[in-house]
Amino acid sequence: MQSLNSATATATATATATATASALPAALTDIVPSVQRGEEEVEEDDGGGYKMKKGKKGRKRVVRKLGESDEEYKARLEEAARKYKEYLAKRKAIRSVMKEECERQYSIYSAGGGEDPSSKRGSGMLIAHLNYVGGVSQVDEIKRHGHFGFKHRDEAPLKLSKNKAKQPGTIEFHEAVTSGKVSIVQATGHSFGEKSLHLELRLEAEVGPRVTVVLCKGTIFQHIGWVHKQNLMVIGNNSIELYPKERVKLKVDAYCMNLSCGCAHGETMYLTDLYMTNKKVLAHQSRVWDYLDQKYEEVLKPSPEGAEDGEAA
Repeated sequence: MQSLNSATATATATATATATASALPAALTDIVPSVQRGEEEVEEDDGGGYKMKKGKKGRKRVVRKLGESDEEYKARLEEAARKYKEYLAKRKAIRSVMKEECERQYSIYSAGGGEDPSSKRGSGMLIAHLNYVGGVSQVDEIKRHGHFGFKHRDEAPLKLSKNKAKQPGTIEFHEAVTSGKVSIVQATGHSFGEKSLHLELRLEAEVGPRVTVVLCKGTIFQHIGWVHKQNLMVIGNNSIELYPKERVKLKVDAYCMNLSCGCAHGETMYLTDLYMTNKKVLAHQSRVWDYLDQKYEEVLKPSPEGAEDGEAA
């Protein structure tokens, strides 16, 4: 038989599981209120029909309903544990549906065939994951890239600076890959920050001059499945020189896009058709976290008209 302490831990797991989850799922809030940890000293009524125990530092945590027997308390926690299990099963079941739908949408949306494993490209998994982090449990709740402040290269191709654009043989990274001039042999994530995005590239031309590929700040790479690891966004502009049939390996600095998820540890990543140009957000990792965490919290809120058509403010 599961102990009361174990049942309580199970029922309240999502309250502390992630940095962005500040409350229990809706299935549990009426049964087990959110818990605030504290040493047990003084019992008092919280004004809502629950006993509270107050710790030395003034922090409170819910103990049980007023007048609730041991049997009733145990039954309530067991119900919470059951509903939490059902909640997790429902969340797990929606993952494949969300991934399939988002990949379908972005395959159609991207003129250059945005969902293409052969060229290590895709955007649907990123959008599915970000919506999932935001609490989406139905396909019709999915927000597109504009909600998260991203632009799509088919809407507005990433442009090089005037100086870079004038240099012969210089090409933007997305354009280089989608045109087939450059292949991504491999892309993997390794935590975040300095040298966290590992790339191996190849120039496909048999002969010809050197080509300089510019991987721009704000370019986004996604994980390719439900690994629940941090997606990565390039921190600064990177110029990469390639000669015909040459393979080049490099390690790129990248921001973490999911504070609540674990660090990448060598998993395969794909180049997305999405990018960010918000200079204020791209100035620091903490700003990226703050900005995107706010967007996750707003996923289930109605979008203002036109809010998903471009980069959010």
